[in-house]
Amino acid sequence: MRQISRYAYPNTRIRAALSELLDEDFFSRASGMDFYAFLDALEKTTYANIIKNRDTITPEEFELSCTEYNRKNIRKLASFFRSKNEKQVILLLEQRYSIEQLKFFLRLWNKKQQFYGSAGEFSEILKARTIDDIIELLKDTGYSYAIERAKEKFEKTGSLYPIEISIDREYFLRLQEAINKLSSTDMYIAKNIIGAEIDRENLLWLARIKLYYPETVPVELSGFIPGGAHLSENDFKKLMKQNMSADELRMPAQYVEIIEKLPGKLTEIDRILEDIIINHIRKTLVQKPFSVGIPLGYIFLKLKETRRVISIFISKYLSSKIYQ
Repeated sequence: MRQISRYAYPNTRIRAALSELLDEDFFSRASGMDFYAFLDALEKTTYANIIKNRDTITPEEFELSCTEYNRKNIRKLASFFRSKNEKQVILLLEQRYSIEQLKFFLRLWNKKQQFYGSAGEFSEILKARTIDDIIELLKDTGYSYAIERAKEKFEKTGSLYPIEISIDREYFLRLQEAINKLSSTDMYIAKNIIGAEIDRENLLWLARIKLYYPETVPVELSGFIPGGAHLSENDFKKLMKQNMSADELRMPAQYVEIIEKLPGKLTEIDRILEDIIINHIRKTLVQKPFSVGIPLGYIFLKLKETRRVISIFISKYLSSKIYQ
């Protein structure tokens, strides 16, 4: 009863938000639209306010606006909960957007590219001369330590991957600590969903290493994220060092299929991994509706939707510029 009373109000509000998510029919229709027809379609969705300045908006501005909109929604969602433990997990999930922005500006900085949109959360990074300057700029954000830990590897390789993985590792460790404070039911559900997401991050990273850096990324630089649902950090290091069969790792059939597809077929691998997470979410929505799986499910599905919308926006925006 306590679990039901804790989730009754949030459940109602979040299910209303779930009903506003874009369905597959929207994306099917969007594939055949030009840029301006796509903007017309977006004006009939929750993205309408984001494209008020549709005649001048750039892909960078659109992406940052989508991120900020979703972050506000998650903060609102957290306000539905009275328990500080649920709030903490949800607000940590909101920080995932912050990390995406941090990586976005780090990549621009590393490539010496300019950003012409309005100031973002980490846009000051672009003014930095060195990685030490960035560490100093971020000293009050909680991310400076993760970057400092990977600084030597970055300077040795010139690649941002050690820094990005270090940021992700620190983030997921904090998230796992927060999950461990939930009730036993919520902790089990959250570990299944977040563990599947960690597996996804690690498998995609392993695929990229094998595909693009087979001889240049040593095991000690790999930096896999601990806490996966079916594959440990040590398992990934074994897969990097030798052609270990999936059967030896004793994993579900879908994971065996993924290992067999390595190192290529990144898009297909990502789709399979995403389906695994969505299946966990759907199962929870049906079997455990009064649980932390409801906000976790909504946040993941909204993030997935937004990434698709941004990808379509960028593709159609660039096509429209080519034919002008």
